Amino acid sequence: MRALIYNIRGFGEQGCRTQLKSCIRGERVDIIGLQETIKMEFSAAELRSLGFAGQFAWNWLPAEGHSGGMLLGFCDDCFEVGAWRQGTFFISVTVLQRKNNMKWCFFRVYGPADHRRTDEFLGELTQAVAASQFPVVIGGDFNIIRTADEKNNNNINWSRVRQFNKAIAPMALRELQWIGARFTWTNKHLQLT
Repeated sequence: MRALIYNIRGFGEQGCRTQLKSCIRGERVDIIGLQETIKMEFSAAELRSLGFAGQFAWNWLPAEGHSGGMLLGFCDDCFEVGAWRQGTFFISVTVLQRKNNMKWCFFRVYGPADHRRTDEFLGELTQAVAASQFPVVIGGDFNIIRTADEKNNNNINWSRVRQFNKAIAPMALRELQWIGARFTWTNKHLQLT
């Protein structure tokens, strides 16, 4: 099973979509989670064009003006998709993994860049995860850090770090290793990757 969690920074940009399709096909992605789509809705043709084989079950949160928006898709060959849920900062879905008959819940999150809404975001996520009847996987951008290693400078708001760690501790989450640049927002300088 392979998942692509990606900040596309505008689904309408042809170059971004071409690069995304190439990655999906090349890596044989089973779960697609995009943020910053900057789209209110998606046509069936747009969604079909993203799948390299088979069909995907899709859901999305519309953008707010010229920012935000999320898209989440699961490959029908690998997953039987159950109930979808949406919040202000997440899309979640219960899936049955066909290969092993395991049922679990995936959350696609996009935390607010405006940290005045951090309490709202963490509260919503905590409640939604607590309500899940199945094991949970969370992917996305929290827009908040857990440790100083996650920052590329020394400008760290330690009270926010403690708040985040305090909120996620009861969820019993374990961080998975990921592949790619160490920081999402880089210009590919060696000291940042």
